Order: sequence, then C-alpha cells, then structure tokens
Amino acid sequence: MNITGLIFLLVAHFLCGKGVLKLFGLMLRPVQIFCLSLMIGVPVVSLAPCFLQLMHFPLTSGSMYVSISLLTAILASPLVIRYKKPQLGKLILPQLYELPFIAIFFFLIVLSIWRCFYLPPQARDMLAGPELLAEFAVREKNMISSVFTIDLSTTNNQFKSPFITCLQIIYKLLVAPLGQLWLSILFLPFIIFIYTMLRDRIHPVLAGMLLLIYFAIPDLYAYTYLMLYDYSNMVFFFCGFYFLSQYLETKKANELAWTAFLFALATYIRTETLVLVVMTTPLLVFSFYKQKVPFKDIAIRSFIFVIGSVLAYFICSAVFVRSFIPLHFSVGEVMNRYLGDVSALFLRLKEISTLLIFSERAEIFYAYYIYIFCAILVIDVIWPRKYNHEARVALYGIVVVYVGLALLGYLLPNVDLLNTTKRGLFKGLILALWYMSNSGFLQKISDWMTAYENGIRDSRAGDAENKPVAQPVQPKMKGGTRKAK
Repeated sequence: MNITGLIFLLVAHFLCGKGVLKLFGLMLRPVQIFCLSLMIGVPVVSLAPCFLQLMHFPLTSGSMYVSISLLTAILASPLVIRYKKPQLGKLILPQLYELPFIAIFFFLIVLSIWRCFYLPPQARDMLAGPELLAEFAVREKNMISSVFTIDLSTTNNQFKSPFITCLQIIYKLLVAPLGQLWLSILFLPFIIFIYTMLRDRIHPVLAGMLLLIYFAIPDLYAYTYLMLYDYSNMVFFFCGFYFLSQYLETKKANELAWTAFLFALATYIRTETLVLVVMTTPLLVFSFYKQKVPFKDIAIRSFIFVIGSVLAYFICSAVFVRSFIPLHFSVGEVMNRYLGDVSALFLRLKEISTLLIFSERAEIFYAYYIYIFCAILVIDVIWPRKYNHEARVALYGIVVVYVGLALLGYLLPNVDLLNTTKRGLFKGLILALWYMSNSGFLQKISDWMTAYENGIRDSRAGDAENKPVAQPVQPKMKGGTRKAK
C-alpha cells in the first residue's frame, strides 16, 4: 500500500470538504466540522477523473496527483480568504461507563477497515459494473476502454453513477490495487458524527446501547466493507434530513442551500434518490405554509431545495453515461409500460412489509432492529405521546423511504425487492436511529438517569463539604505540658 498516496488523499478529502463547509458559512462544533469535512471530501474528490477524461488527459498517477491538487486548491480557497484562527472547544472526555461501548465500536471499526483493505470487491453489481470499468481504465489510462467490446447486455451496472468508478480509479492509482479504502474514510467519520449526535440528545449509556444495536444489523455492517452505492447514499441522505430539520427551525438561507447540496450528493451517488428528494419537498412546503410565507417565496425556496438534486441527476445521466459509456441507454426503455395499473404499487408496498420488514428473512437482514424501533414507537404513542421537532422529521423521512422505494419499484421494474429495495431500506434504518434518540420514552429514561447521576455527584460533593476538618496535633513539649503562669 502506498502510504504517501493515502495521506495525500486524506488531506485532499479534508481540505476540499472543509472548504465547501466554509463556503456555506455553517456554524458547527469542531468534531462535526472534522467529520463532515472528510465525508464531503470523498464524493467531491471523486470528480477528478471525470475532469481528466473530459479534457482527454491520460489517467496516470501523475495526472491524478495534479488534478486532485488543483481541485483541492480551488475548493480550499475559502479557507484562505476567510481565514480565522481556529478555536478549539473544550475537550470532553468519555465517562467510565462509555468505555465498554467505545471498545466494542473500536473493534468493529478496525475489523471493517481491515476487511475493506484486505478483501477484493465481491459484490456482483461491482464486478459487472464500476469495478470492471475502473480496472480497465487504470490499465489503459482511459475511461473509454476495450471493456466495452465485451457483451455487457445482460447487466445495466455500467450505466450507474461515476461515484464508485472514479473513486476506484483514484485509489487504485494512488493507494492500493484493490482500491475501496475510500469506503472506510466515509464510514469512520460518519460513525463519530452519529455517536456525538446521539450523546447530545440522550444519556451516554442509552446512546451507546442504541449505536450498538445499530452496529449489530448484519446487512448494514457488511456493507461497511462490501463496496456498493447504498451505504454512501445512506450517509448523505441522512445528513440531508438532519440539516433539513435544523433549517426548519433556524430558517437560515445558507442552511437551506447546504441541505440541497447534501441531497444532491446523495442523488449523485444513486440517481433514483431524486424521487425521494421530490417526495421530501411537501414537508418544506407545509412548514412554509404554517409560517404564512408568500407563495412566491415558497416556490423559490422549493426550487433551491430540488435544483441541486436535478443537476446531480443530469451530470450522471447526460454527462457521464453519454460521454464515457459508448453504449445506448434510455431510462424510458426500462420504465414500467403499464403505469395505469396502480395495483403494482400497492403490491410492492405489501411485499416490502411482509417480505422485508416483518418476516423471518428480515431477521437475517436486519436482526431485531426494526422490532426494537417499532416497540419504542408504540410506547411513544401510548406514553408519553410527545414528539419533538426532530422526531417528527425523522418519522416523515421513514415514510418517504418506505413509500418512495415502493414507488421506484412500480416505476422501474428492475428495482427488485431482495437487492435494490432491501439495501434502500438502509436509509430508513438510520432515520429510525435518529428518531429513537428523540423518543419521548427514551428521553424520560435519559432524564431519570441524568438526575440520578447528578444526585450522586451532589451527595458526594456535600459529604466532602460537611466532612469535619482534622485539627492539627500540637507537638508535646519536653517534660510534659507547660503550666500557664
């Protein structure tokens, strides 16, 4: 493995991501800035091979170093123009009862990174698509390679987003022959971001338990080292919903643009995410309607919210597919020709529920995570029946994922149930984790645990204050105590 290339890419990811964050003018904590910078930098840097190919430069390690350096210099320019001396926040050390959870998370993270480095790409979609294209591009130094002389008519994986293809080209040239370490660079900061988010909302013990249950989802954990689009898509789709909830409270224009950018990245990774973004727009419109925002402003803000995802879809379909894939492809050819038969939509809704969520097969895919979420949701309905702002947004997002995946299966029959839809539910799983951190029932338990913990600390502090101070011992004088005259 080329350590120098890995360090170079880590720095490039961080500077590109932090430059983008600075451009949007977000006020975040240092740990959030660090995590989001690395995460945002991964898809941004993936555009470098596309630029080289469009300018007809050969895909070599030298040209890749130069193109990524130029891209980093451009995107990091806001850091220089608006430079401010960094202010480090107070370091908060974990409590003693958090250490067992952190040890388990550390073990699972190291295991995932090792498997990502050691194991070759195994997913069928990758071997017949992005991995195949990237391997031939590295060999022939051109994305339009001899691979297209092979009969690829039995698969459509070569027509997918350039996200993985370009990242594989970069990491194969600069880091390791197998590539795919970029997945760990995305996975690790996302877990840190999620853990800090959970700790901000509930007691650290409950936060550790929820994240451990989330880690224990078999299918989801497997895709932290099995290279596919779905885990990366889930990361940015969740971040889009997370910052959308913040925008609905603050109403700041830069946060709306930032939310649109995150959803655009999710669409860039999986183009069908555009349907889910459009389905999210009513939440935004309803919030504006409650605030009595003029219709013109509602239209403008909704347009800003959607336009980023539309542009990302256009880049993938009109630029990448048409410029780099010398094969014919049309979305209209793969769409359902019997859209008037709406029964197919309700059938897919039923199949998702009975075959993917509440079934023995679901326990193999998702363990008991969905049952735990449903139990907490039912308890919240019964008692205490309180839903804060974030909980409502999370529930809306879960409905969007459930109905949206069924709608995609209705519109595009090749969106099959046991592959694309099954992995698409990852987005609902992380939204469920976000909801549980805002659950009224768990918030009550968290308040009790915090009050009990603070009570113990106060009692210890009171005992220390009330403890009698030992009087100094008077030294004895030689010959006994001297009598006062």
